[in-house]
Amino acid sequence: MKKILSILLLAVMAISFAACAPAKPADSREINVGVAFYPMKDILLLIQDDLKAEGYDLKIHEFTDYQTPNNLVKNEELDANMIQHDYFLQSFNEANDASLVTVQPIYHATFALYSKDFATVEEIPDKTAITLPDDATNLSRALYLLDQAGLITLKEGKVTGLTLEDIESNPKDLKLDDQVPLTSLAQRYVETGMAIMYPTYAKSLELQGDEERLYVEMQDDVTSGYAISLAAREDNENSDKIKALVKHLTSDKVRRLLSDDYAWASTPAF
Repeated sequence: MKKILSILLLAVMAISFAACAPAKPADSREINVGVAFYPMKDILLLIQDDLKAEGYDLKIHEFTDYQTPNNLVKNEELDANMIQHDYFLQSFNEANDASLVTVQPIYHATFALYSKDFATVEEIPDKTAITLPDDATNLSRALYLLDQAGLITLKEGKVTGLTLEDIESNPKDLKLDDQVPLTSLAQRYVETGMAIMYPTYAKSLELQGDEERLYVEMQDDVTSGYAISLAAREDNENSDKIKALVKHLTSDKVRRLLSDDYAWASTPAF
């Protein structure tokens, strides 16, 4: 009887210990990455088998917004994401007490002033209205582009976080208060004939390549920060899985995809 009781006691103790044991840690060979727009999923699919050959199981998670995948990386539910440039990431960090980091720039999205009626910036008449993005990051980028094009002059020393208040001079008295969400720019462009937007939205108007691009953003130290990038956390950016991801994201096959299939909208950033 005592022997039976001892066995039962050991069984109860084993069950209790199992109940108190920590949950099984996530598979260290699994890489979970969030994406939100083309061509990031295509890029990851392109390198999925290459990572598999190194023993990593790449899981791709798609989102329709940018806040969620950042929060999931912050909360360690995703290893990384590919949804943003460094300026957007820094804004997220400040607003959410986060420590996400830009690990690897992937591509520069083409950002341009489009016009249905003019071939050069010099042809733009005085008092012309130009439609701009209304979100803070892309409005700032648009104003910087107008400064690059010589259409406005910005206050000295201010290159990011720009608003209309940072315009030093506007020789043509351009009307810049027509600001709409990114997703509404193409439709608004149909009405106004002048807008600053990304090729993704121009493509919805069946504009291809350089068609109707009046001025394209030039690459410099400021605009390099707008490269769409792989982002992770400070505590995992140097992990083996992130290093493996970077290795394949910067491969010749990814460069070829960006250069051949996505050249209408971007240039590689590596």
